[in-house]
Formats: sequence, structure tokens, C-alpha cells
Amino acid sequence: MDKNLFEEAAELLRKKVREFDEAKVRCAIIGNSGSGKSSLINAIVGKRVAMTGPTETTFDKKEYHHGGLTFVDLPGCGTPRRPQATYIHDMELLSYDVFLIVTAGRFTENDLFLYRELTKAKKHCFVLRNRLDEAINAAQRDNGLSEVDTRSVIMANIRENLAPNPPERVYLTSAWHPQSYDLPDLLNDILEVLSGVKKDRFAADMATLSRSALEEKKRVAEEVVKLHAALAAANGFNPIPGVDIAADIAILMEMGKKISHIYGFEKDQLDFIKALLDPKAWAVLTGKVAQFTLRYIAADGIAMLIRQLAKRATVKQASKWIPFVGFLIAAGIAWKTTYAFGEQLLDDAHQLAEEILNKMIEGRLIETC
Repeated sequence: MDKNLFEEAAELLRKKVREFDEAKVRCAIIGNSGSGKSSLINAIVGKRVAMTGPTETTFDKKEYHHGGLTFVDLPGCGTPRRPQATYIHDMELLSYDVFLIVTAGRFTENDLFLYRELTKAKKHCFVLRNRLDEAINAAQRDNGLSEVDTRSVIMANIRENLAPNPPERVYLTSAWHPQSYDLPDLLNDILEVLSGVKKDRFAADMATLSRSALEEKKRVAEEVVKLHAALAAANGFNPIPGVDIAADIAILMEMGKKISHIYGFEKDQLDFIKALLDPKAWAVLTGKVAQFTLRYIAADGIAMLIRQLAKRATVKQASKWIPFVGFLIAAGIAWKTTYAFGEQLLDDAHQLAEEILNKMIEGRLIETC
């Protein structure tokens, strides 16, 4: 087998993996302190990446990272240090993919300035009224307004505030109740304005707050499985007997970690989900999460996988001594084994994530009754 051909095929596949791994989606957060920006970031990614607590004035950029997502809490503009005239240039705003303009009350003149300038520049701006749950409770307590009436009043005020060119939609959200209002729709709509690997990256890293989000994650996870199966097949062409077995195991471990991340099964992600669920609901899921981890992520599960690989290794390695055709056989075995493992991994991950999502939806319905 031509060693150069093997190396070219393997490098092309590794490049595709790197393209996904290194893809970045930059999201700018604009809004006053106290509007719940940090909690909102955590709700979007389904993990605590931004510290929350007493409000502070933002004087410099604050960046928060999760996978390929970067959220930047921007400092306020219209100050001697950050004048409006140079703010967009100084903050390099045109380099961002998405803008979230957040309020828990009325927008300031500087927020309005940025909204108008960014929309004029054809940037993707999403306007959010956060902490809606608090507004609903206050309106009910103070004025006897229903949730529907409160929503209508808030929407009318914001549209008037953003006239003469209000956005097509204003998202009413609560970071503490991420499924109860418009946050799931917001994530779906952000996906719609992204494309290519950036869209895949956002789908992989966002929280699973809706069934449509779950389907997007499945789409990305399926590509991850196919790509890693192809990597294993390319590895099957490795002309050095014995080298590819260790490489196959590494490929399977990497695939397991990526699928686990996409579906939100990393420890910090699970801690965030646990906080949203009723303890009884979480107790039902704990054993299933542990079983998934043991099977696909933990050392014991990998050891079992090694034994399975060892059984086929004899056929695979022996086939390499047959010129050319033997390498094709080895590659086919590697593809079939890796893809079969990936399909089972994906099916189990999707089923578990769907069950978690259903528990979250059930909890939300109970809250509203």
C-alpha cells in the first residue's frame, strides 16, 4: 500500500476533525448590570461558566468560554473611556457572529445606539427582556395583571423603546427558568442565522432546551460518528502491524467524550441539569447517567472495549500481510467496528438526553399548573 496515500487520507480526515474542534462562535452580550447576563450565559450553554451574584459595573470585556462558544460581556459605551464615536471600532464589534442585547427594564440610550448601528451593519441582533419571572410576579402583586397581560405590556414598551425599527421578535426570558419562556426559541433562531461549521459548533455546545435542539445535536453527533469511523478506516491502512490497535482505542475514547459533551453529560453540565430538576426526577436518572458513563467514558468501559477490539485484531492484523487487498479488508473492519460502536453510543446518548429533556418539560408543566 502506498504510504503517502494513507498519510494524505488520514491527514485530510484529521483536518476535518480540527475544523470542528477549532471552530469558534463569538457572541457579544450588551446590557446593564443587573439584567442577569451571567445567568443567561449559563442557561444558554447549560453549564455554570459565568459567576453570578451582586451586580457590578463592567469596565472591561469579560469573556466566558464553553467548547467553541465565546460569550463576551461588553463594557458600557458612551463614557469618556468608551465614547460612542469610536466604540464599535475599539471593541471590534463587527467581528462578532451574534449580538444579544439584554435588559431587565428599559434600554438605555447607549443600548439603543448600538442596536441601531449594528442592525444598520446587517449584524445578527437578538433583543431580550430577561428576568421575566420577576416582572410577572411583580405585575401580579402590584397591579393584578396576568402573565399574558404582563407580556403584552412589556412587548409594547420595548417596541416603542426601539422605534422606528423594532426587531421582528423580542425574546422574553428567565435564566432561572430556561424552558418556561422564550429561551428555547432564541437558541433555535440563533442556529438559523449561523451556517456551516459555526452552526454545528453552536448546536453541539448549546443547552438542550427543546426537542428541536435535541434533533440538531443528533445531526451533529451523527457527523462526529461518521468522521471518526472514517479515521479508524484510514488507520486500518496503517502499514505497521500493531500500531493501529492503540490508535483505534484512542479514536473511540475521543468519540465518546465528544458525544458526551454534545448531549450534556459532562459533570458540570449534569450539575446544571440537576439544579433544574425535582430531586425525585433526578434520582430516576442518576443510575442511567452512571451506566452510560461506565460504558462509554470510564476506564472499565474502555477496558471492555479493548477486549472486544483484541478479538478482531487477529483477523485485522493478519489481513495486512495480504498485499493491497489485505489493507482494504483491515480498513473495512475498522470502519464497521467503529461505526457500530458509534451508532450504539449515539442511540444510548440520544435516548438518555431525551429522557432528561422530558423530565425537564414535565417539571415545567407542573410549575405552571
